Amino acid sequence: MTRSRAFHRFHRWTAKMRRRHLRAALPEPREGELALLTPGADLRRLAWERDQLAELRDRDDVIRVA
Repeated sequence: MTRSRAFHRFHRWTAKMRRRHLRAALPEPREGELALLTPGADLRRLAWERDQLAELRDRDDVIRVA
């Protein structure tokens, strides 16, 4: 492969990676995808909070019974 061909292939590859990362960061759904109302990090945080609250309620029930 000549130097200029390798140079252009590398820059096409980096542009492709840059576009892929930018698309992944966009909140809008792409064609054919289901729309998430909240980003994944927010969903994980909410699930963690619900889990923690459930554990606290269970502990309170055990303390009240004892």
